[in-house]
Amino acid sequence: MENDNLIKASESFLLKHDLDSFKVIYNHYYRSLCFFAHEYLKDGRLVEDTVQDVFSQIWEKAPKLNDSAKLQGYLYAMVRNRSLNILRSNDHFQKYQEHELNTDTWEEDESLRLVKSEVYREIMQSIERLPQRAREVFELSYLTQLREHEVALRLNISVNSVKTHKKRARSILKDELKHLFSLIMILKL
Repeated sequence: MENDNLIKASESFLLKHDLDSFKVIYNHYYRSLCFFAHEYLKDGRLVEDTVQDVFSQIWEKAPKLNDSAKLQGYLYAMVRNRSLNILRSNDHFQKYQEHELNTDTWEEDESLRLVKSEVYREIMQSIERLPQRAREVFELSYLTQLREHEVALRLNISVNSVKTHKKRARSILKDELKHLFSLIMILKL
């Protein structure tokens, strides 16, 4: 269902330059592209600026793009290229390049970055589908890394409620992401 919506949105965006379709694409890929850019840039501000620039460029280039099936690859390639350009201009590229040349695994590293980004995207989408309170507790506990009593204060609920929502969220995510468990362990996400 979700993939069908994304395919329709991609086609509609490329054919009609439709803003609503663009928003679907943006919401679907934004976080995983940020995660992917972070693998290169390691700077939150630069990461967000880079991904925003890529989406601006996609919006401008939409009339020239014609294959919705290649849109995902195009987005990742643009983020990678822009990230590498930033590294070059910031003199961080030499260190990055030396590392990549010394490991002789640049293509493997690149594939691993893409896989990590897609796994991260799927995890974040699962988190977004959690019931509202369970999602809020999960995000504050695990993503923001607040302690249970801090989460309770922020959400104005009891510590026991925090524990219950955390347990519920973990259970739902464990069930929903079980097909990714071994991959998550290997990637150490």
